[in-house]
Amino acid sequence: MRVLKPIVIGVVLLALVAVGWIVRGLVPYEQAAGSKSGPAMAGRGAAPQVVTATVGEASLKPPSKYVGHVEAIQDAELYAQVSGTIKKVHFKEGAMVNQGDLLYTIDPDRYSAKVELYEATLSQAKASLNAAKANLESVEAQLTYAEQYLKRLSNAGARSVVQADVDKAKSAVRQYKAAQQEAKAKIEQLKAQVKQSEADLKVARIDLDYTQVRSPITGRIGKAEVTAGDYVSPGAVMMARVVQVDPVRVRFAISDRDYLDLLKISKREGIEAIKARLVLPNGDAFKGEGALDFVGNRMNLNTGTIVIRLRYDNSGGELVPNSYVKVFMETPETERSVVLPQEAVMTDQKGEYVFVVTDKGVAQQRYVKLGDSVDGKRIVISGLKAGETVVVQGLQRVRPGQPVKTAGNAAGAAGEDRQS
Repeated sequence: MRVLKPIVIGVVLLALVAVGWIVRGLVPYEQAAGSKSGPAMAGRGAAPQVVTATVGEASLKPPSKYVGHVEAIQDAELYAQVSGTIKKVHFKEGAMVNQGDLLYTIDPDRYSAKVELYEATLSQAKASLNAAKANLESVEAQLTYAEQYLKRLSNAGARSVVQADVDKAKSAVRQYKAAQQEAKAKIEQLKAQVKQSEADLKVARIDLDYTQVRSPITGRIGKAEVTAGDYVSPGAVMMARVVQVDPVRVRFAISDRDYLDLLKISKREGIEAIKARLVLPNGDAFKGEGALDFVGNRMNLNTGTIVIRLRYDNSGGELVPNSYVKVFMETPETERSVVLPQEAVMTDQKGEYVFVVTDKGVAQQRYVKLGDSVDGKRIVISGLKAGETVVVQGLQRVRPGQPVKTAGNAAGAAGEDRQS
């Protein structure tokens, strides 16, 4: 028992030392230092280095935001114009096609035969017409001779002319006149036949041309809805669709108030002063400026909006018809706003706040009410005024009421004027 007693005492002492270290670890370093040295120790080496910026003013107006619908300027559905069997498909699905490119061939044999038939019918009608014209010329020549003969008999006098010859000459004149009228009627009839044959031939040639289905526009073709061997007839089944992809239009609706603002600006500074930026569905900015293509002529009674369309070059194919994009309408604005850099803003459960550096170099946490973001700057609605200094770098090391050391100032970062 005497041997064990020193061992037990040693174990107890070690346990007490361990508990002391654990308790010390639970007490914050600042608290321990404060209790030991007081306020004099609080600032020793505690001022973090930060980069600041001066809150400024700028002529900014946040762009108006809309949801735009990308539309194809031309969208063609292909249907057969004649009946027949598809002989060949000439395009690759999803490829770009040009206006006039051959897409399908429908069996042309039946239509070629019709063309040959109507060509023969037309030739026969023309031959008959020429024969009728020749017959008319012959009849008119005979009529002229008969009229001249009758005139000679009439001028000869009663003593030298037999009445029977005169009567015979008159009868001949009447017969040739009747034949003349008949020949003229025949010619008109044959002319109508020629026109009918020409029309039949024209239709037959059109039908033959329709056996070659060509693209009516330049664009991207979709899926082949019919393939070789399928039977098609006019209007029955859509064969394929061609969609124009460059250029395209972006359609969106703006409120009556925004419309009046745009109208005022366009009258003052010209329509070219109104700019529109697009943001693609993946968040990337579309490179390219749109040109105003259409403005509606009346407001929608239900929504109080009016339709606007912008036209965009789309050689890269980023704008896909029937997709949606974000539209940011930028307009010139002369009103000045208080602004600060976006990187100065932090957020917690209470809202957005910044660290303002006082004249004495102390960081003060201040909650602010902010508006839209424009080119990396936030518009200040309340909580800050121009000329104040805010921390923009080193925020993670700053605590409220703590002195800070300014390592640099992002001069002009918050207050450069910008003309929209």
